[in-house]
Amino acid sequence: MLKDLYQLAIDSRDHYRNTFVNEDFKLNRDFKERFAQVLESHNTTIQYYDYSAEITPSSTNKIFCPNQWFYIATFVVEFCSELIKYKGILVNLSESNVSGMSRRQFFEKVKNLKGKNIDDFAPDIKEAIFKYFNEDETSAEYLCRFLTDYSWWFGSKTIDRHQDYYNSPVLSLLGLVAVSQGYIADIVYHMASDQQLLEYSRNLQVQGFRKSTDSPAENLIVYGAPGTGKSRYLEDNFSNIMRVVFHSEYSYYDFVGSYKPTPLYKNSDALLHRINGDVFELGEPFIDYQYNPGPFIKILIKALRNPNNKYTLLIEEINRANAPTVFGDIFQLLDRKGDGASQYKIEPNEDLKNYIMSLLDIKHLFKDGLFIPENMSIVATMNSGDQGVYVLDSAFKRRWKFKYMPIKERGFVHEKNSVNYAGETFEWRIILTVINSKLKNLGINEDRLLGPFFISPEEIEDSNSFTSKLLIYLWDDVVRYKRENFFDPDIRTYSDLVTGFVSGVDVMNIKNEINKVLEKEQELQANEVDVEQQLLEEEELSEE
Repeated sequence: MLKDLYQLAIDSRDHYRNTFVNEDFKLNRDFKERFAQVLESHNTTIQYYDYSAEITPSSTNKIFCPNQWFYIATFVVEFCSELIKYKGILVNLSESNVSGMSRRQFFEKVKNLKGKNIDDFAPDIKEAIFKYFNEDETSAEYLCRFLTDYSWWFGSKTIDRHQDYYNSPVLSLLGLVAVSQGYIADIVYHMASDQQLLEYSRNLQVQGFRKSTDSPAENLIVYGAPGTGKSRYLEDNFSNIMRVVFHSEYSYYDFVGSYKPTPLYKNSDALLHRINGDVFELGEPFIDYQYNPGPFIKILIKALRNPNNKYTLLIEEINRANAPTVFGDIFQLLDRKGDGASQYKIEPNEDLKNYIMSLLDIKHLFKDGLFIPENMSIVATMNSGDQGVYVLDSAFKRRWKFKYMPIKERGFVHEKNSVNYAGETFEWRIILTVINSKLKNLGINEDRLLGPFFISPEEIEDSNSFTSKLLIYLWDDVVRYKRENFFDPDIRTYSDLVTGFVSGVDVMNIKNEINKVLEKEQELQANEVDVEQQLLEEEELSEE
């Protein structure tokens, strides 16, 4: 059943005028991820910052937009969703052979109905519409009015145009200038045309998503192949980060805290000398023992002292240490309530208890035990494909959310940087794509493939760094037991590999595949140009 577009438009406009507040805010993670996926399907990439975003369409022209644009878009997304529904029904009717008309003939006739009486100019289309809706006469009348009375839905450009028809009503309802803020209409369309993104935008409106503290704290592990941007993802989506790196010697006492010797210095007239003869100016040294909090307790204290801000403990390479052992009794605190705070509290050991009770401003918060506050997230990176890592047990993993970072072979900042290989120059994304394709054909696990940031933008510029880092990883880690299947048969040693690479030899036997990928891309680009030309010609005809 169709909705009254005029009433929906007026309600959307009034809600926007009465509710919108022009304040800086941060988009939440779920919305950002889904919007990026929708843009990718349109060959467009997006880079998010705290309060703005950089959008790069396939044309490579960049669009810089503040986060307010996404917030503004939510006010008319329901209206635009209904417009898409209306247009979708027309597309269905155009394919049903109304009066023997082709799709192009159908929309040519629809275009000419603007400002006309449908009974006089297209009774066959009206009949098809009422037949389509069967007994739902209200929806049939709405669709007929959609075709003839553009003022009813604030329209300007004719419905036959591909997507432009929604621009005028959306921008008109929001009171925006098309020249400077026209991309907001595209944001609205993307939100309205994807069901999951539509739900996210609805929820964001209800929750007042312009606030940066709306989502509860969480435990999150991000995993994937090396170079997929795991750390960058966490930095972009969490704030006030304290970083720690796990390793095989890392312990509970490093993570939480312990008593450690601390030097004190007594004022003295006596001169103390170092072994090289220099005078030691701090005074006579003594050793005291004090409780030194680890990163977990430090960030927890910051979060408790600043409840209006969010804090994050970021653990790099969480599975390079025995994580359950490192967490120890803190493990129990990882169970979270809906607001993000620990579901359970624990009685800390005596040393830690004495320390936190010495913090006069917040000691009252620990009267029932130690807990993780609702504004403190614990996030981590993990690469299960690395050698010498610990396996996380199921009880530990149950208390975490997991996010897999797929390998992106497009849309990263240095995708077009040049790489010299086999006597020619190719873009990094092409080399990356072909290497990963060959590794997958050899049955190499996905978490051992190459992510785009395995080679950083800076390393791409340094041929020596690029060569050694890429080749040693492939030679020693990835294809150690399949070298003869991946590299040229004449390559016997790592020295042969490096020498051949530098000399312009096709050491990985991928030159033919590179050329195939390039040929395929050229064909696709040629087809895109043909399609764009056809669309332009159709629009020119519709405007004549």
